[in-house]
Amino acid sequence: MLLLSFLVAAALAPQLRAIQLVSLPPISSSPVGASQVVDRALASLSIEPAYLTSYGGNNSSPNVLTRALMQHLESRTGVGPDLRPGGITIDSSIFNPDGPALVLTESSAGGVYRTNFGPAYYESLNVFPNSTMFVINVNLGNETIKIARDELAAALEYIGWDRIRAFELGNEADHYAGGSRPAGWASADYTAEFLGWTAVLTHNLSLPRAIFQAGSFADDPVPGAAMTTVDLINEGVDTTGVIKLFNQHMYQYSTCDPVRNALATLPNLVNHTNITSYVNLWNPQIAAAHRQGKEFVVGEYNSVSCSGKENVTNTFGQALWLADTVLYSASVNISRMYLHQGATLVLQSGTQANTPGFSWYDLWYPVDTERYGVARASPSFVAYLFIAETIGRSGTSRISLVPITQQPDIALYAIWDAQHLGRLAILNMAHRDVSTTADEAAALAVSLDLSGVIAAAGVPATGVTLKRITAPGMDETDSTSTVWAGQSYADGSANGVEVTEYLNGNAVEVGASEGVLVFLRASS
Repeated sequence: MLLLSFLVAAALAPQLRAIQLVSLPPISSSPVGASQVVDRALASLSIEPAYLTSYGGNNSSPNVLTRALMQHLESRTGVGPDLRPGGITIDSSIFNPDGPALVLTESSAGGVYRTNFGPAYYESLNVFPNSTMFVINVNLGNETIKIARDELAAALEYIGWDRIRAFELGNEADHYAGGSRPAGWASADYTAEFLGWTAVLTHNLSLPRAIFQAGSFADDPVPGAAMTTVDLINEGVDTTGVIKLFNQHMYQYSTCDPVRNALATLPNLVNHTNITSYVNLWNPQIAAAHRQGKEFVVGEYNSVSCSGKENVTNTFGQALWLADTVLYSASVNISRMYLHQGATLVLQSGTQANTPGFSWYDLWYPVDTERYGVARASPSFVAYLFIAETIGRSGTSRISLVPITQQPDIALYAIWDAQHLGRLAILNMAHRDVSTTADEAAALAVSLDLSGVIAAAGVPATGVTLKRITAPGMDETDSTSTVWAGQSYADGSANGVEVTEYLNGNAVEVGASEGVLVFLRASS
């Protein structure tokens, strides 16, 4: 009886390890119905002003980790990511021309309620690539136009027009009501103040037309939202020619209160259907901006607001969430996504889960800390490398999601350079943990038949190459074990031998909780 059981188990073992074969729908050789041309700075960054000097350092002591990581991104796209030094602490900020780089005034609970900065503050920006453009966020919350005027003038003096993407007034004005503004503060009040302030600032500083980005709202654009891009446009915010683009913020989950904290789980995060449904909430805002002839960007985003969540956003699962969220956002014509970095701000919520310290969702920890140990890249950093190589260097890339209805865990994106199909980005969002067994993992893996795509691209199968983003599991928190093309980046260096794979016949295998970038021709 024992022998029979063994033989049955042995016979079943190959079936348990069988990998699902997936046929793909037709993919056009040209970008019919694809997105707008994707900005090479699609995957950009937002850094809380109160912590910018930690990320950048200064001229005499630059942050070498930040510099190295940014150079890895620039080398793949030809441009550095945009940087927005902005966030909630901008609305308590004051520029002091005679002051030091940064002085924070904190409450007894550790809340930053005043941020003073001087000329040396701008030295922190020098560690970013020369090709990086900056979005200048200034104080609207204090309702003192001179403060904003001085901050804009300082940016012009210490950065210069050639590096400035846009100016932005305030941060998340839809949360001002009952705080820095009266309880009845509404969208029409923001629009009136925006029009008044931009007129005065434009005249006072002799600003060019179309230099401001409007919006910067926190709440999801659902029915009943206090402020949206659609509201601003309907209220006439774009009638004076000062707006360059519109933006809103995007946080899919939150630890700001117990109800939302309960939803902020790794299985909810690593879910392609959840991601696309959420991003689609912004479609009316994108369309409204484009009807005005303006770009729409997500000026600040991350997965879990109020500084992320331990064992959720400091995992490789965050990398999968980033890759799918950013690529899908590009496919629906969001121009750039500014991933927020910083530390827990206890003033955000009286019921938030996190205590002071660098955020659990940060892409990298710029300095040594008691909580996180040595400065290092997070497990999610490799996602920005994956995105960068997906977009490429051509400056002509367009992208489209290719739905595979029978496989809802598969996110497949086709990327064209000019008129040629060049790459496929494939994410298998099925859940594989560090503790998942080999047989369980095999049952979740897929093998995608690329024969039709190879024919459409007009390339021989032998010339198709692959790079893989992977880790022992989506719950992996060790960034030395999360790799892009065989290399990890914990200390800022590319550690390990770069691995380029080749097709096995006409199929590509993608394990659960990993991704593959397929190069159908020489990368641009």
